Amino acid sequence: MGKSNSRKKQERAKAVARRAQQERRRAKVARERQSAERYKQLTDPSASPADIAGILAAELPERVFAADMMRLRMSLGVPAEEVRETARLLLERAAPEPPGLGVLAVAALAAHLAGDEDAEHGYANELLARVDVSRDPGQWLAVVGSATGRDHPGETCELIEPYLREHPDDELAADVYAHALASAHLQASAQVQAEPGKPEEAALDRYRDRSVVDALDRAVDEFTQRTSWGEIIRTWMDQERVGQKSRRWGAFERDATDALLAEVAVLFPFYDAAGDPFDTAGDPFTDADGAGDPFTDDAGDAEEDEHAVDTPLRAFAADPDTPADLAARAAERDQHVRYGVWQVADPAPSPGVWCTELVSGIRRYAQFPKEVIAGAPPWSVWLGALAPAEGIWRTTRAGIWLSPIEGDAIAEYVEDAVGNMLHTITGEPGDYPPALEQVRFGQAEPYCVRWETGEEPEPKVGDFTSPVIARMASQLASWVWHKRAERPLLTNTDGEPMVLIDATILVDGDVTERLFARPDFGEEENGEEGQVVWWGGPDGAEEERVVLGRLTPEPGLISVQVNSQRRLKKLLRILKEIGGAPKLTVESRSEPSLDFAWGPVPGQSLTPRQWAENWLDQPVAVLEFHTPRHAAGGDPADLLRLEGLLRQLEYQSALPAERGGRPIDTAWLRAELGHEALAPQQRLDPC
Repeated sequence: MGKSNSRKKQERAKAVARRAQQERRRAKVARERQSAERYKQLTDPSASPADIAGILAAELPERVFAADMMRLRMSLGVPAEEVRETARLLLERAAPEPPGLGVLAVAALAAHLAGDEDAEHGYANELLARVDVSRDPGQWLAVVGSATGRDHPGETCELIEPYLREHPDDELAADVYAHALASAHLQASAQVQAEPGKPEEAALDRYRDRSVVDALDRAVDEFTQRTSWGEIIRTWMDQERVGQKSRRWGAFERDATDALLAEVAVLFPFYDAAGDPFDTAGDPFTDADGAGDPFTDDAGDAEEDEHAVDTPLRAFAADPDTPADLAARAAERDQHVRYGVWQVADPAPSPGVWCTELVSGIRRYAQFPKEVIAGAPPWSVWLGALAPAEGIWRTTRAGIWLSPIEGDAIAEYVEDAVGNMLHTITGEPGDYPPALEQVRFGQAEPYCVRWETGEEPEPKVGDFTSPVIARMASQLASWVWHKRAERPLLTNTDGEPMVLIDATILVDGDVTERLFARPDFGEEENGEEGQVVWWGGPDGAEEERVVLGRLTPEPGLISVQVNSQRRLKKLLRILKEIGGAPKLTVESRSEPSLDFAWGPVPGQSLTPRQWAENWLDQPVAVLEFHTPRHAAGGDPADLLRLEGLLRQLEYQSALPAERGGRPIDTAWLRAELGHEALAPQQRLDPC
């Protein structure tokens, strides 16, 4: 039976639609190929100004990024005269219509290169007049940041600072501001300031000026001392100290912990040792029902009542005797303060430093007091608070510096605590691990590289992380002091004292097949050839299995690596059960060091290079007892652990000798391992 006319029409229509879709795809591919070729031409120093003007007019007529491409060309050796000629041609092409943002940005750059300040300011003012921050903040930020590209970072700072006061959490704006400040800092350091007005130095002075922060701290302290809040804070701090194991603390440890407690007491509602709201009834500024509790079901009360005065800081802001400017600063701190485990890759201020919160992934460009950050090694971790003051993020003076391995362990503990807290509050089903009993120094995963692997931060996680860290700050500090005062006992997954054991065991014949016949022995994916892995954990649940040891069987003997005496004895029993008649002949032991990158510490007689050469072939606990050389060729998890380990070495090497520092050529180690450094993830700079 033939097809109906309607069916034929439908099929013809579908065929036409398919051909049209294919044509659109071909056209899209052609456009993308053409754009790629044009962008390639932009980076070709031999391309003529006319060619470049044509490409920019076609590809970037409304993108301030066009000026960035011209600066890139100059870095490749293109003379300023060609940039000016390109700008002239672009303006000619645009006439008689108003030039686009990209054309104006290139024209402003060309005028700057020519030293024509009037023309530059004219183009810059037109750029600003053409963008509206309320309609497109990203476009406005690109225009504001373009002043930095024309060697006027002070202008960028002046324009962006009011915006940051209203939007302190805007990371894109923070990138533009940080880039401008770094350029101003570089200019000031090189003493190349050309204008007598010195807007760059003024911007740097504003950034470094902590007077508004210090004034607020003094005013809040005076307020608590003249109200009943002072006694409430002292009583609460006394109760918090009861659980501290402070017998071996020195003055520094006591003062640092007390400073954290006092700061938390001002910022957060009070709780007793059992976690119940602290009795603040009777204080004229306090809600007796504990509204604003971020750790109980009463947290919703604070959301309903933004003006709850259940903390000394909120009470200070609500006090009619508080000056308006101080009340506004108190409200800003109350709303935006963030406690965290802040990693600082490069602690040399320029003038601020980038900080990454290891649990939530929040990034902040922060100003540290000079006396706080002085001498901090690379990859140091700050356990404390950051808060904006008039849009500039600044750290408080209460906090403690951690090493990378200490930061990883604290971050792991906090993330576990936050997960369990959310599970308790929401009641949502989920596979949450049991709460950790204490911080696992030297055994946590490398959180210090977590946010450089493409993992994206979860929105609002910082809102939960901050109060948890604040509430546990003194306990976390206490564990750090204990770890530093007494070498902690490192244990394996079975809770046994960890000792790295390399042993040779004589056996009858080749026991490889007899081992493979057991469910707890097998090969490891990407493992060493000829190696047998001894597995622990539930049978059939590979994702829950752990490595108990590694064996390399040969006829008549087995080379063994295990991490406790008990596991070695158990393995000997297994070999006896399968008829191997085991006899232990050679055994060497070493204890993994927490303070020196989780590896055995060679004798002090070795030179730094000898130490490094020796270390490359030492089994390391955090690498699952592989050597660094083996981990360098392993899977992504091994490589991340290795990166964390190398960062600990870089940190350790930068410490003063009296604090255990030792020169280590980590660049040589990286080259020897073929392991390039992971650079801290950078946001795209719109200017």
